Amino acid sequence: MSISAHLVCPNRRLSLRLGKRLRDEDGKVFGFSVGSIDSWEDEQRSRALWKFLAETSGEELVVVFSDDEQFDTVAEYREIGGQIEDGDIPIEDYLRFPID
Repeated sequence: MSISAHLVCPNRRLSLRLGKRLRDEDGKVFGFSVGSIDSWEDEQRSRALWKFLAETSGEELVVVFSDDEQFDTVAEYREIGGQIEDGDIPIEDYLRFPID
């Protein structure tokens, strides 16, 4: 199973999945991908990221990986782009409407 990264706002109990880490030859992270789409090519996820940053400005934001100990807590937060049946928010809806 691959390890995914999530941008998390703990105060709002909200997360945005960034995707799997992409590393260069030296092992440094240079980006993320969801499926076969690299983050910089995913217009919808990029728009969601900028909206997330704007809506959570002034809040604490952290990047949490799915293999971190604290991820069990983060997994209970609402995820932008997550499973609708789990109460998460489809990216399309997130981009159209403000969240409460």
